[in-house]
Amino acid sequence: MIDARIYELIPHREPMLLINRVIELGQNFSCAEITISERSSFFIAGKGVPSWIGVEYMGQTAALIAGYQLQQGTVAPHLGLLLGTRKYEAFVPYFRAGDLLHVRCSEVAVVGDSLANFQCEIINLRDHSRCASAKLSVFRKPLTNQEQQEIPSTTGASA
Repeated sequence: MIDARIYELIPHREPMLLINRVIELGQNFSCAEITISERSSFFIAGKGVPSWIGVEYMGQTAALIAGYQLQQGTVAPHLGLLLGTRKYEAFVPYFRAGDLLHVRCSEVAVVGDSLANFQCEIINLRDHSRCASAKLSVFRKPLTNQEQQEIPSTTGASA
């Protein structure tokens, strides 16, 4: 089940909405929860969700921060475009059915209005192990008035 707050914060929708619940959210920090099941997007029977999907888990969790900042009026409407991932390290090959993941992201630097950097990690609550970590760089593309009208009003307009 998807936490309704997510729909108010980011424009992602099923089947590409991959996070399930907002655990914690603030001006520069977010934590999202993901329950891995056979119905999870990208699930491979007998294996699970490939750990490289963790980059998207991190990106959506980082987007929660931008959605929160937009709601607070501290940033202008924009689309977040993942420019790069540095030092993505996965310590497991797959996220398995039954895993309960917490994805934590901190906004560590902002350059002007157009570039944000995040430090992220994925923790498996099953055994409290660190499954993955990375640094993300996100370009913030300002939205024109027309683009703002085309995005559903219930979203934070940050991808």
